[in-house]
Amino acid sequence: MHADQELHRLRAAVDDCNGRLVALLQERAGLAAAIGRWKAAHGQAALDPAREAQMLEAIAAAAGDGPLDGPALQRVLTAVLAETRRLVEAEHRR
Repeated sequence: MHADQELHRLRAAVDDCNGRLVALLQERAGLAAAIGRWKAAHGQAALDPAREAQMLEAIAAAAGDGPLDGPALQRVLTAVLAETRRLVEAEHRR
């Protein structure tokens, strides 16, 4: 395989991974919005810092031997949490 073909193959694999990641993030966002609606309907606070801390600990523990270590995965999840927190709060205000 030529070097440029290998690069094309690797980039195609990254593009495929990105597509799956987008689908998972959209699914997660939908679940977060549903949680926000449930909390609003049941008089619960929109945010749960203890639950967020639990998820951050769990993702660090699940890092294993991959190229991203626990702290790196926690930074990614922190960004995801910030965006989904916005959705939960919006659903809670409805």
